[in-house]
Amino acid sequence: MDRDTVGQDDIMGTANVNLDELTSGKEKKMALDVQGGGTLNIRLCLKMHDQPKEPEEGEKVVKELTLPFLAPVFQSELDAIRNEFTNLITSFLGHGQKYELSYMTRLRTHPDVALEEMPAACVPMPTPEMFTPHKTGRIMQRLMEFIGSQAQIMVRLAQVKGIWDPWKANFSGYLPANEKLIEEWQKDEEFCRQYLQGINPMLLTVCKDQSQIPAEMLELKAQGKTTQQLMEENRLFIVDYEPMLGVPATPGKFFYAPIVLMYREELAGGKSRLNMLGIQLTRDKGENEVYSPESAKTHPNKYMFAKMHVQSADNNLHQFLYHLGYTHLAMEPIAVSLHTHLPPDHPIHRLLLPHFKDTIGINYLARHSLVSRIFPITDPMFATSTVGGLVMFLKEWRKYNFMDMAFPEELKRRGFDEARTDGLENYFYRDDGFKLWNVYKTYVTGMVNKAYTSDKAVADDQALQKFCQMIEGPGQLHGFPREISTKQLLMDCLTNIIFNSSAQHSAINFPQYDYYSFIPNRPAQLSSPMPDGPNDMLQSAVLEALPPPQFTALQVLLSYMLSMPSQTAITGVEAMKEVYPEVHEKFNKELKDLSKEIKTRNEGLKGEGKVAYTYLDPENVAMSIDI
Repeated sequence: MDRDTVGQDDIMGTANVNLDELTSGKEKKMALDVQGGGTLNIRLCLKMHDQPKEPEEGEKVVKELTLPFLAPVFQSELDAIRNEFTNLITSFLGHGQKYELSYMTRLRTHPDVALEEMPAACVPMPTPEMFTPHKTGRIMQRLMEFIGSQAQIMVRLAQVKGIWDPWKANFSGYLPANEKLIEEWQKDEEFCRQYLQGINPMLLTVCKDQSQIPAEMLELKAQGKTTQQLMEENRLFIVDYEPMLGVPATPGKFFYAPIVLMYREELAGGKSRLNMLGIQLTRDKGENEVYSPESAKTHPNKYMFAKMHVQSADNNLHQFLYHLGYTHLAMEPIAVSLHTHLPPDHPIHRLLLPHFKDTIGINYLARHSLVSRIFPITDPMFATSTVGGLVMFLKEWRKYNFMDMAFPEELKRRGFDEARTDGLENYFYRDDGFKLWNVYKTYVTGMVNKAYTSDKAVADDQALQKFCQMIEGPGQLHGFPREISTKQLLMDCLTNIIFNSSAQHSAINFPQYDYYSFIPNRPAQLSSPMPDGPNDMLQSAVLEALPPPQFTALQVLLSYMLSMPSQTAITGVEAMKEVYPEVHEKFNKELKDLSKEIKTRNEGLKGEGKVAYTYLDPENVAMSIDI
């Protein structure tokens, strides 16, 4: 342990004691490994006041006890937060807080987690970044809508009939049920559709290399084709949850790093759709079990439970990596540098300002609620718990590159392009995303050509160069250009910033209520691992592994709050209206044309009884990360 912490009234870590190792009436010395680093030497004496009894059927036996030690309160963390809020109030009442970058410090309970490597944040929050009374009122209204909708929930729970009905009890009042999803969620076709049009369209990859496929999955077949033949026909797709490997486990919560294979199923009339090939949850050196539509014929409950574990892993990966990490946290250093180095009349300041509205404010709120250092909301909710989610993010953040994660490049790396050479139909995140990216590209190109006459003019812009240096250096946004010396690089960089701050965040944030509010579809955690043995598991065991209906309010609440529609859509951006009116008018027209095109497509989908994809309709795309 750290000598500096010995004797301090603070939690230094936790240690686990196995009660089976103790004998009644006998003292035992033990050296316990501390979660957070170090070893704790203790002496324990167990005293049994009666003979141990055999547990009756249905009783749970406590085999392990977690002992917090050295303090009941995170006093040092409370002091840090108190000081931060004191500075916030002082700046609010005084001259205001400057836009400055600061780094997260390590948790005393987890000193091995290098939080200082995360993107730099704006702390304390500058007064101009506080929410307006109207925005605060909308958030409170959303919260009260949720609370009001929970009235008589115990009555609804008592009246349930179907096995999945308890998780529908939250839907009342202001909280509508996604009836089509509730009807379809157990089907393989719906499971696969969500990788194309759901909350996390960021993982599906064209499988082009047999080495990506685990040996146990090579024998899978679909439509008379082996995995090798499907791959040769450009019909094989893979989702690999490798980032979940190495994430520390939390007692009572179970998760895997699954590998999922899907294929492009050929249908009548030249149509096709994505469908399931198989799931492997484990990566042991020995044989790993594969769950597939074929195994579902004899083991339907195990197959359903395997899919639930995949959806739970996807939930955790989506929230901590792609949503919180790659949009919210990654964009904040840009916002700070914008206010620090680009004067208000600078053309790039004008261009980018709308795309950072409320971003610093919402991130400040998230750091003191979702990933708070004291009582993070995400800790009881997610399988990884809060620290595990941040460990996963840090591991991936060290490999992150801002320019490589630009929308076209990210899709290209997964085997997708604007020409749809992947052959996959209805991947609307890809289709609508490319169209919106092109609109942004034209907009940014028009502005840059007006503001800069040559590459030399870009290179000579000292404010621009300092803007870049702060983001790439102190801001810790990996892969951001340290200097920009050409118009082309400037166009690429600005387009990437605007897309990430608006379209990308909208695509992975606003579908949350649609897909997370019905818990069995995407549970944030499961309390049981996949059972061993050759027999199928009981359906009751599947139900027991889900969070109990009366304790799912947190996931429903979070999905409802974060899906609050923005009142500042991208169609309302007027950054160039006064300085370059022709650039603004063209941008506005292209957005309206695209919105009309997407609405027409969606009406056709509804007419066919299919799900509309509305999240990248410009009228629904928020101009900034504001929720």
